[in-house]
Amino acid sequence: MFASVRRYRIDPKNMDELVKRIPRAVDMMSSLSGFRAYYVVRGGDDSIASLSLFSDEASAVLSNQVAAKWVNENAADLISGGVDTVTGQIIAYA
Repeated sequence: MFASVRRYRIDPKNMDELVKRIPRAVDMMSSLSGFRAYYVVRGGDDSIASLSLFSDEASAVLSNQVAAKWVNENAADLISGGVDTVTGQIIAYA
């Protein structure tokens, strides 16, 4: 199994609006080949992280491109700064 974790900085005043827009991102991720799961975590006042799980590496890598496109088209006005991304094979789980 493969995963991609993306972390974004959000101005706290924009957090509620971003949360309203997230279901559209969930729809996009869940339509990708090899999709297993998608989680979004609200991390305090100024960050949000997403975790995408896929059965193959190519889909995990593609999810980063899909996420970037979604952000550019739907949330660029809410996100401050870049995105921190880690993508790779899951090596431990419980």
